[in-house]
Amino acid sequence: AMRYLAAAYNRNDLPALKKVTNPPARAALREMRQEATNLQLTRCSRQPRGDYVCSFRHDFPEHRHRVGHGQATFLAAPADKPGWYMTVLLDCD
Repeated sequence: AMRYLAAAYNRNDLPALKKVTNPPARAALREMRQEATNLQLTRCSRQPRGDYVCSFRHDFPEHRHRVGHGQATFLAAPADKPGWYMTVLLDCD
């Protein structure tokens, strides 16, 4: 689900993002777009409560004049229907 999210984010595909995010997470992703491009999943770690903390690497948009890569961390939790949702943007730098 998080690889699907990264691909949908990179295409700026809102219908696809709706399949793997809740509304607050989609809003956070819209805001993050100004700071992060080319989102790539690096890993997800299962937490004791049953959700996952997922780490992503990203590039910076040209207008930011930054080189290298940034990092974003999301919380992924079970969806109401079978599957997983990004529920919270924990960090983006």
